[in-house]
Amino acid sequence: MYSPQILVALFVLLLAVAIPLVSVAVQLMRLFRWSFLDDKASRGERPHFTGPVLALLFSGLAASDFTSYEPMRTIAELNPVPLAARAYFTVTMLVLAVLSWAYGGAVKKRLLHRLGITKR
Repeated sequence: MYSPQILVALFVLLLAVAIPLVSVAVQLMRLFRWSFLDDKASRGERPHFTGPVLALLFSGLAASDFTSYEPMRTIAELNPVPLAARAYFTVTMLVLAVLSWAYGGAVKKRLLHRLGITKR
């Protein structure tokens, strides 16, 4: 039997992957509704994916050491971080997931503006 700390950590990682996954699914449904069902004159702004997709990517990287399913097993094998530092890697990826969810759209806008693709 696992200790309570390990069970809590696994539950947190499950939530860290499940919440962005559900969010991306909801955004896809909103995009479908926005593009096909709504009136073009009153439909408003397109749904944004930057934050939830980046959060899903980083939380997937954080959970890659704890699952034995593909492609997570391959990602864990290709991870260049030493085994002694994997806990720090996991925490860092979870922090990046939260930050990318909060600031993903602003970073994307700034990057596209600096590349000259869009105007502010």
